[in-house]
Amino acid sequence: MFSHIRFLESQMQHITHIPTQFEYYSAIHLTKLHQIRFYAYKDIPENHKRDAGFPIYDKGVDLIDETFRHIVQVKYYGPKRKIVYGHLATFFGTPVLVGRKHLNLTLVRTNHSKLHSEIQQIIKRGDLTDVPLCPYAFLKTL
Repeated sequence: MFSHIRFLESQMQHITHIPTQFEYYSAIHLTKLHQIRFYAYKDIPENHKRDAGFPIYDKGVDLIDETFRHIVQVKYYGPKRKIVYGHLATFFGTPVLVGRKHLNLTLVRTNHSKLHSEIQQIIKRGDLTDVPLCPYAFLKTL
């Protein structure tokens, strides 16, 4: 697990786009939390995506675990910016697209962003896990 986290940290160092850096920061957090490797979707080799029945190009999935059972959408939004259903619609369609109704879906977001009531209902129902992360702790890692 340590070598994977080092890989994610090294990827972060080569990126200047802060929202993309936040994706790698989120992958590190989820890897530690679940004790399974999470990858940026773009870092997964095409043949692995194809073999797992996933699209080659990102269809709203920012992170995925090594078993292709857990997909993640990451939102690096400013204070009080609201995440609405439309921001996650493509992501929500992934289980249908890949034919896996039981995929675990997670939203990782800055903890000062807001959630529309529809998203709150989806979380409350248990269809989406909400992982709010502190943007200030993230920015200290840069």
